[in-house]
Amino acid sequence: MTRFEKARAWRKRNKLTIEQLAILTGYGPRAIAWLEKGLSPPNASRSTPAPVSDWIWHRYKMMCAGVEAQLQTGTKFDW
Repeated sequence: MTRFEKARAWRKRNKLTIEQLAILTGYGPRAIAWLEKGLSPPNASRSTPAPVSDWIWHRYKMMCAGVEAQLQTGTKFDW
């Protein structure tokens, strides 16, 4: 299973829509949708989608870990 398939499966296992995950994380729904395809969208420097870099996957995975902790404990993180 690819990272993007695991990411999508994790979201669905936690019964979250893309929109709900966006609200919990601050990521935009379109960014999450692209990640769940395993792609970074075209931008000013490239005209076609590209694979998601390792560092973006790391940030996204850590964000999902924070959401999961919040869902499991019912406590929002506070500094």
